[in-house]
Amino acid sequence: MKAKSNFFTDNPEIKFHLQSEDKAKRLYDWLTPEDREYLSIESSEDYEKTCLDLLETLGEFSGTVLAANAPKVNKEDIQLNDGQVVIPPTMTENVNQLKELGAHYLSVDKQWGGMEVPILYELAGSEMIARACPSTLLNIGWYAAIAKIIHAFGSDEVKERFIPPLVDGSISGSMALTEPDVGSDLASMRTYAEEQDDGSWMIYGAKQFISNGGGGLSLVLAQNKKNATGLKSINLYIVPQFEDGQQNYRVTKIEEKPGLHGSATCALHFDGSKGYLLGKNGEGFVYMLHLMNEARLAVGYQGIGLMESVYRLAKDYAAERQSWGKAIAKHEMIAEKLYDMDVEIKAFRSLLYRCSFYVSMYELGEKKLEREPGLSEDEKKKIEDEIRFYKRKAREWTPLVKWYAGERSYTMARDTLQIHGGYGFTTEYQPEWWVRESLILSIYEGTSEIQALMCIKDTIKDVIRNPRRFAESFVALPVRILSEKDPLKKKYYRMKQLFNQALLKIFSKLVATNIKETISENKSSDIIRMLKAIRNEATKFENISPALQHAARICEMKTYIALCSSAIQDGKIDENRKYVAERLLVRGINRLHFLKSEIEADEESFLRRFHSENNQRAAAQEG
Repeated sequence: MKAKSNFFTDNPEIKFHLQSEDKAKRLYDWLTPEDREYLSIESSEDYEKTCLDLLETLGEFSGTVLAANAPKVNKEDIQLNDGQVVIPPTMTENVNQLKELGAHYLSVDKQWGGMEVPILYELAGSEMIARACPSTLLNIGWYAAIAKIIHAFGSDEVKERFIPPLVDGSISGSMALTEPDVGSDLASMRTYAEEQDDGSWMIYGAKQFISNGGGGLSLVLAQNKKNATGLKSINLYIVPQFEDGQQNYRVTKIEEKPGLHGSATCALHFDGSKGYLLGKNGEGFVYMLHLMNEARLAVGYQGIGLMESVYRLAKDYAAERQSWGKAIAKHEMIAEKLYDMDVEIKAFRSLLYRCSFYVSMYELGEKKLEREPGLSEDEKKKIEDEIRFYKRKAREWTPLVKWYAGERSYTMARDTLQIHGGYGFTTEYQPEWWVRESLILSIYEGTSEIQALMCIKDTIKDVIRNPRRFAESFVALPVRILSEKDPLKKKYYRMKQLFNQALLKIFSKLVATNIKETISENKSSDIIRMLKAIRNEATKFENISPALQHAARICEMKTYIALCSSAIQDGKIDENRKYVAERLLVRGINRLHFLKSEIEADEESFLRRFHSENNQRAAAQEG
């Protein structure tokens, strides 16, 4: 294959983030002897070379075949024929060739013939596929994702039946969560199942907006009996599309979408469809979260692939397009826009790769503890302590990277279209296609608003669990800012101070609304007293709107802080990268000032109207 472009070798940023901070060695150290033998590796260098060689091959395929096929994918229609999805020729070619490369089972457990490649490397491959053709990523990503969750929680019987066809590529999978008129409120879902005498279940209901819903197998989230409600009665069922040679569920519709034209987004109908319980009765919501967390991280990689592509389009076009005697890239406004795109992409990739590395480490650590029961108590404790740290950081960062990918990928795609001017608004050029491809990232796998709610919930919970730590940080930060000599760290601490001040204002509003206490924000003892009062009384709060109203602002502030922290660390590794942190810190401080001022504003007309209208609706319903 003669490479026109290799999306791995033409982007040294990927290799930098895979190799920095001894990632391969740290991963290799947690492989068991059996794992190393299976992979035929004897050192961390062997391990790293194996993974990088795989990515180079995938990078070449992405930069040649997938990139060249993307315009065809956008034009060929997916068909629905008697309840079955018919994938058009170009996408079929893309997927089949990726399966020949083994890209569909890289991270699957070695028990089933997979390579158990850590998610860090698997998702680095996703970035390159997304840069070429996002629809192809949506088609290839469901093999390993579904196989892994069945391996993690399924019985031996369901593992033996359903994982091998996912690994050999004869079927693909989907995750059926969303229902018409239910959306993210999963506790209100109406799809239900009835247990049968033979241990199987009959599934009844409908699902909507299901990516790859015609792949052959669906993990269906449903209540464990008719008219059940709440999260504790939810199960996850493995439902094959065909059972005993007959259609077991039907695809009733393929959605028409502005983007992801090569990915089938389906409506599914279950009418006594035969399914098999995954794991324990009542634990479906927990299993679903496991898959959703990985999916949200994958959306981050889809976003960085898209950002990389549109930035290169904008940069190349701006270098060629002449205006007033010079390339538009040499006009200040365009140059600054391109500069900020470069900075944001580098910082976001840094955070994204750190997050997926932490996920890789805790997953590998859990396998090591399970597979090596003979470890000493000291070794086990060290691994367990590290796993707790990695899990805590991954939980903190995952909603941030999903939120950022959703919000910023569209903005960058739109900026690229703007730089192209009138050409960008024509289908002859790529920018309009990338704008359409970007629209979904803020919606699926949990909207940006859901990510913000997760962020503020965890933030508040963390503070009220450790009020003294927050209070001490609040009081200490001004001193650290004054004493810090490093200008980058000084700005970083200033950002954290702005965030703490904004967060304290939210807590003050919660207290004023629900407890009617007055506190001094200059006394750590008062801050601790206030936070303890919130902890003790939170379940009785009638009004938490002052916190929920600002969820997106808190999420954005935390995202900027995380991005800057990661960029600062990169600058320590490589001096040539310090400009990323320098620029982002300036932009971040300005943005945090603005967000803090919005949180601190005492303008309450929105909440008054919001609660008034809600009360009127409630009264009308009671009447």
